[in-house]
Amino acid sequence: MEKTRSQVGVTTQYKELAEQYTILPFVKVPEFDLDDYVVGKSLDGLFRTLAQEEQKIRTNPAARVTDLWQDVFGQ
Repeated sequence: MEKTRSQVGVTTQYKELAEQYTILPFVKVPEFDLDDYVVGKSLDGLFRTLAQEEQKIRTNPAARVTDLWQDVFGQ
């Protein structure tokens, strides 16, 4: 993940933004962990996709393409 962020330039952009934020008077830069944020959002997207697929399998018999899915969700 760190390699990809570096290639895209997200880390550099975030650091530049944080530096601009620090020049404002009486403003404290909030604690922010970019890695935690990216991992959390990735997991949110993964679980959202899983939920959509499960809904499809439950409501559409044609989506139950394996014997296991047919056993789990019925014929």
